[in-house]
Amino acid sequence: MLKKIMTKISALLFIFVFNSLINHSFANERIVIAGASLTEIVYALGAGEQVVGIDKTSTYPESVKNLPQIGYWKLLNIEGILSLHPSLFIAFKDIEPDNIFAQVANAKVSVLALNRIPGTVDLLYENIDKIADKLNKKTQGQQLINRIKTNLSQIQKDISNHHEKTKVLFLMSMAGTNSVAGKNTTADALITIAGGENLATHTSYKSYTPESLIVMNPQVIVFNTHSIEQLGGLDKINTIPGITETDAYKNHRITVIDDQYLFGIGPRVDEITKILYQSFYPK
Repeated sequence: MLKKIMTKISALLFIFVFNSLINHSFANERIVIAGASLTEIVYALGAGEQVVGIDKTSTYPESVKNLPQIGYWKLLNIEGILSLHPSLFIAFKDIEPDNIFAQVANAKVSVLALNRIPGTVDLLYENIDKIADKLNKKTQGQQLINRIKTNLSQIQKDISNHHEKTKVLFLMSMAGTNSVAGKNTTADALITIAGGENLATHTSYKSYTPESLIVMNPQVIVFNTHSIEQLGGLDKINTIPGITETDAYKNHRITVIDDQYLFGIGPRVDEITKILYQSFYPK
């Protein structure tokens, strides 16, 4: 009888020690991330203290600004990544140069490569689930997904009360060039999720003529903060050719959103969706 009890105790101790070792290894990851929305996911899961390096697009939460940077996600170098001695590298599949993943893996670093497009909420849920699984944070991952779903479902319910979609354009101003966000952009995805209709039907970002802006005549125009800074302030948007002839300008329906929301659909999608919805359908 005593022998059986001792055997059970030994088995329980083995399981306890084994689980402790697993949890200890997860808690001691050294994570380097390339992709702003991926960084936000890791922090939203409560694993931010394990992050040792980020790319330049990762600016949220505020504490990441104190971390070493590995460069822009489309212009990475292996030396910058490995100098941080990572145990895990999380990044979008379309980072550049495209041999970075192979180089990181050859250095015996674990790799988690995730899709960036299409910019949908379903893809966000998928990426949360994969990161949560990798970090042994599945409970936190499901809680995060449930929170986003709950908040978005309320907004979607409100959207269904509007029979006509608000016509929207997203304009980006950079180095004197003005561009419109088309399909396969985060801006387009956010407009759609918030119940708006993106009038631009081209792919990616494309420059436009004043005449085309006047013809499209958006009801709402959305800018990012960097574009407003490039223009010299919100009071300078009238310098954009054609904009003063639009209903959006005439009716003062200009919305400015933080740049952070534009680097992929992230865990604050419910937050930015609410901001955009309220600008598309003001009470």
